Amino acid sequence: MIRPTVLLVFIMLSASLAGCIEEPIIDEPVPEDDPAIDDTDEVINGSSGGSGAGSGAGTGTGNSNSDDGSSGEPVNGTDNGNDNTDDGSETDSGNSGNGGNATDPEDNGGTDPGDSSGSGSGDNGGTDPGDNGGTDPGDGSGTGTTECGTGDGTYSSTMIAFDISANPDFTNIGGIEIDCSTNLLYGYAWDSVTQVEHFISIDPSNGLVTSLVELTGIESVNSITTYSDGEYFASMRGNSNDYLVHLTVSDPSQFTMTLFDFSAHPELDHVGGMEYNHEDEIIYAYASDDTNSGSQGQGQGQQNTITYPDIYVVSINPNDAAVTKHTQIENIEGVGSGTSAYDGAHYYLNVRNSGGGYSMVKINTLDYSMTTSTVLQSTNEDLSNAGGFEINLVDGLIYGYAYDSQAGVEVFVSYDVATESVVQIGIIDGVQYVTSYSTNGGNDFYAIMSGSDRVNKLVHITY
Repeated sequence: MIRPTVLLVFIMLSASLAGCIEEPIIDEPVPEDDPAIDDTDEVINGSSGGSGAGSGAGTGTGNSNSDDGSSGEPVNGTDNGNDNTDDGSETDSGNSGNGGNATDPEDNGGTDPGDSSGSGSGDNGGTDPGDNGGTDPGDGSGTGTTECGTGDGTYSSTMIAFDISANPDFTNIGGIEIDCSTNLLYGYAWDSVTQVEHFISIDPSNGLVTSLVELTGIESVNSITTYSDGEYFASMRGNSNDYLVHLTVSDPSQFTMTLFDFSAHPELDHVGGMEYNHEDEIIYAYASDDTNSGSQGQGQGQQNTITYPDIYVVSINPNDAAVTKHTQIENIEGVGSGTSAYDGAHYYLNVRNSGGGYSMVKINTLDYSMTTSTVLQSTNEDLSNAGGFEINLVDGLIYGYAYDSQAGVEVFVSYDVATESVVQIGIIDGVQYVTSYSTNGGNDFYAIMSGSDRVNKLVHITY
């Protein structure tokens, strides 16, 4: 157990890029030696060239070497930074770009455990107690085979292989969100032969993957998803455009693709960290204004000066994808990947501070006022690359995972923003690489990770 500390280290090396990063996905895990950073966007399926968020707009298709945001999620790997050829899939320790959206359909994800990414999407396991992906243990009486919220306080972790026997060409399974009313996970997968993205369900008891609908017109995804009460939203890309994709699980065939509408704030771009409030029908997120960002040379022998994009909390109308700008998050250099969450009243973001280190920003969604916690500025040198940012509404704690560099294992942790304390709960057995995908329902936490074989599997943790 680690001592309570003031900041769970999301060691994402200071990026050489500017901009905000979104939730990367990783696909080619890297060896875990050197915990890497986590600031990039996820990229996955598809050949589209990423338009990186932030100053480094990724221009590469799939395997682009540019660390501009198109790189994948960070990891604890030995890869230093520039290999991001993985279309966003692999996270390396490189100061990956903030934001990039491109991703290669072929990648599948995983990144080294040390890598922080989780979340992405980690964060999207709905935090509204009433939502089906939420944390209320009492809401899991659906038709599935694994109930949410059945944990009795005893920690355990298991790893389940994805059963793609019905769709053997599926790769890059990601964007997982738990629905406690059906006891199923929802997400997406790329068919590497037909080159089509699919919306899928996953039975968490046996890993069975079922295609629910083909998402025609989608070429890449960004590991940015959110879910509540049967409504699934994702940021995806097609024909060089970024879309808000909306699916209702009761009838996924009626999915919609709506271009993000920045007309009210044309200086903004690249939405990240989406969290859906079903009750008020609004999505919270962040976006960047990189008008004045970039790197300026200071002359021979002098370091370049980097100006980071301004990051704003925004809201999105889920019906027309119109983006509204609210409060600027000041004195930061970017947003950590896979690290947003919503608890029914507050929207949380992990941000990279100016001058180094990470903090948790807590935004009141009534007036968009904010406070900053140093819970992420831990001086504990054993933990790095925290990810899988998920809020449990029952106990009010955030859960996730981090790499214990001293023991050389990935561990499940909880952290309390209010008291700025971190507790190590248990070792996640057999894990060497992690992705930015996670979700939580009751005391059941799910994530996509892999062992030494680098084959992504579904990890189920009860606590």
